Amino acid sequence: MVNSMANSLMRFKDRTVLVTGGGRGIGRAVALAFAEEGARVAVLSRTTDQVDAVADELRQTGSDALAVTCDVADPDAVHRAVGEVERGFGAIDVLVNAAGIFAMGPTEDFPTASSRALFDTNVLGTLEMCRAVSTGMLRRGEGRIINFASLLSFTAFPGRAGYAASKGAVLQLTRSLGIEWAAQGIRVNAVAPGMIKIETPHPAVQAGTLDEDAIVRRIPAGRRGRPADITGPVRFLASAEAEYITGQTLVVDGGWLSYGYL
Repeated sequence: MVNSMANSLMRFKDRTVLVTGGGRGIGRAVALAFAEEGARVAVLSRTTDQVDAVADELRQTGSDALAVTCDVADPDAVHRAVGEVERGFGAIDVLVNAAGIFAMGPTEDFPTASSRALFDTNVLGTLEMCRAVSTGMLRRGEGRIINFASLLSFTAFPGRAGYAASKGAVLQLTRSLGIEWAAQGIRVNAVAPGMIKIETPHPAVQAGTLDEDAIVRRIPAGRRGRPADITGPVRFLASAEAEYITGQTLVVDGGWLSYGYL
């Protein structure tokens, strides 16, 4: 009922939404959700086959869609991609920075190159996308940016120091840009997904270092999250209903962070 009511509002009709990391998982779900509410959706990913498939999926629903291949860790590619979207669809009204990578391992053995890759994609990639779309948004005096933080923006798990540091930086980046651009009409917020079940199992589950059943027992809501659990909060933050919210990170985790009982 909630989703059907939201969709009937068509809050993003004739708006252009750019979703990075849109080739699979949560990014794909976000792209489809915005299309359901009337948006023109540009889907960006470094994997051409995936982003083409999602764009085709969107077009089959009658939506305008644009597939863009881009690695957000490459600043020049980011600015070229934003230019391509603006030429194809016009002004970008909403940017969703869902692109990100994950890596884990004992900190004493963790490769420096892997740490750099985490920051290049998760932090600098997010920042560069924000900078690239900000030119048009600042000129128009309007724009919405939603970044992707993490539970590890707030807490810590063993063997994830580099990833946690990168996602902590995304939280601070969101706060900083949110207050810097607020007077210019740009709202910058983030969502922090909890334990979301997507097509590809979590690397730690695959490696046998994370117990799936233990995860579910630890979640007060009693289940892993689904990509659809994230799309509503993202659309809310991009909508007029969140007009007075900026610099905030909304945790969507089924109560994980608040749960204090062992």
